[in-house]
Amino acid sequence: MSFTIVTEKNILTQPTRILLKRSRLVVHFSTFLAIGAFLLCLLVPLSPTPANSSDMAMALSSHSQQSRSPENQGPIAKTSHSEDILAALTIYLEARGESFAGKLAVAAVIRNRMHHKYHSDGTVKGTVLRAKQFEPWIGRSPEDVRFNPNNRKMRESLLAWELVQDGRNIVDGAVLFYNPTLVSAPRWAQVYQKVAKIGGHEFFNKHQI
Repeated sequence: MSFTIVTEKNILTQPTRILLKRSRLVVHFSTFLAIGAFLLCLLVPLSPTPANSSDMAMALSSHSQQSRSPENQGPIAKTSHSEDILAALTIYLEARGESFAGKLAVAAVIRNRMHHKYHSDGTVKGTVLRAKQFEPWIGRSPEDVRFNPNNRKMRESLLAWELVQDGRNIVDGAVLFYNPTLVSAPRWAQVYQKVAKIGGHEFFNKHQI
């Protein structure tokens, strides 16, 4: 008695075996492609949907507003002085050696900065105490200086501040000034327009030369 071993080779016809081999090749190739695609996704993250021009403009505008907002300009020193007294003390420290006209000019600069919100949030405190803007307050607390009504120059400084509140044009809208006999010319002095020289101070507005 002889036995026949039944194998896949025995029961499958030649065409069937060819189709089966091709099917296996297709399955293997599809699996290879799926694995390759998965690895590619891991290595190369999908790009976000491109923003249109209006989206980009809105984002840029928002960033610009944030960069100019008062809270992004550094902390403002605390003070118990009123707005008027703080302005008067700043004028006194900046221009105590100047004539009354020189004090008026410095007072006008503070007012102009507040009006244009030039390095300012529109308040005296947010203007004169802003970092690196008015030299008397760099490294000095406003609490270290007290207003003395018996000091003539302090009284003049307060009067100068009160007078410029009517909007009088003293230094042609100047928002910057410096004393060339005390410090070297800052870079902005080469860019902005000089509009006045009163006493030892030279005054500049924000219009470029």
